[in-house]
Amino acid sequence: MSQLKYVLTIFIALITIKTASSQEPAGISVKTNLLNLVAKRPSFSIEKTFAQKYGLEVSYSSGELNWGREYKYDGFLLRGKMYANKIESKEVTPFFGIYAGNLNKTIISNNAYVHPTGFLSFGNNRNFKANSIRSGINLGFLYLPSKRFLLETTTGIGYGKYFNMKTFEGRDAPKGYLDFQLWLSVGYRF
Repeated sequence: MSQLKYVLTIFIALITIKTASSQEPAGISVKTNLLNLVAKRPSFSIEKTFAQKYGLEVSYSSGELNWGREYKYDGFLLRGKMYANKIESKEVTPFFGIYAGNLNKTIISNNAYVHPTGFLSFGNNRNFKANSIRSGINLGFLYLPSKRFLLETTTGIGYGKYFNMKTFEGRDAPKGYLDFQLWLSVGYRF
């Protein structure tokens, strides 16, 4: 583990020296998805751009929604991006790419009604906890209103497959899900 710390320290030092000695931006962005605040927690992303044309982003998000059921999630994403144009200030730059990651979900709902006779019921009870892997494509737009600040929208669609179902009560256990993402991020570019 000490070798890993040594390598990371050298890597960070080289990036810092490169940034300090260059007039060009380092191509590192730190951002957060504002839409994740609805789920009571911020998200965190860091992106490294190469040649002002390609990007590699790592994101972590977690949250909790309590709209008729308790839904908790957390997971990582790795996105590869290709920008349509060179990234410039005061210009909207479209991009597309692919993503892969994991998502841990917990869904609990106890809102089913069953009439005492058993002939009438509606709603469903659910107790679900599972881990999954997911992948798909993403499209978006990057806008830099100034040299350092950024706004970004990203939409992703893909498929997630459950691989570790811890609990499930209800109908047949699901095998996978449609993975849909909507991000509205603000950030700072170094």
